[in-house]
Amino acid sequence: MNNRFLSLLGICRKAGKLSYGYDSVVESVKAGKAAVIFICEDASEKTRKNILFEAERGHVPCVPVSYTLEDMSAAIGKKTKIISINDKGLAEKAQSALEQSTI
Repeated sequence: MNNRFLSLLGICRKAGKLSYGYDSVVESVKAGKAAVIFICEDASEKTRKNILFEAERGHVPCVPVSYTLEDMSAAIGKKTKIISINDKGLAEKAQSALEQSTI
């Protein structure tokens, strides 16, 4: 995997600092664990709307990414379109890596 952002997602999963899938992400937001949420470009409009609502309620940034289900799934080893990083430091690194990959 050549992309720093996607590699970092794999590291977060191995460290146990990642929630994936709608229900798991919403649970981490409600528990106050989520530091940032990333949502794939191919997520449905309904899913996007619902996760944005939950993110706003929990005061968690929700960042749309230009990756697909296949990209995210390859990075973490599970099929998902929604991911939350549950560690502030790792979340900042992921956002920085994402910004650098889009420049």
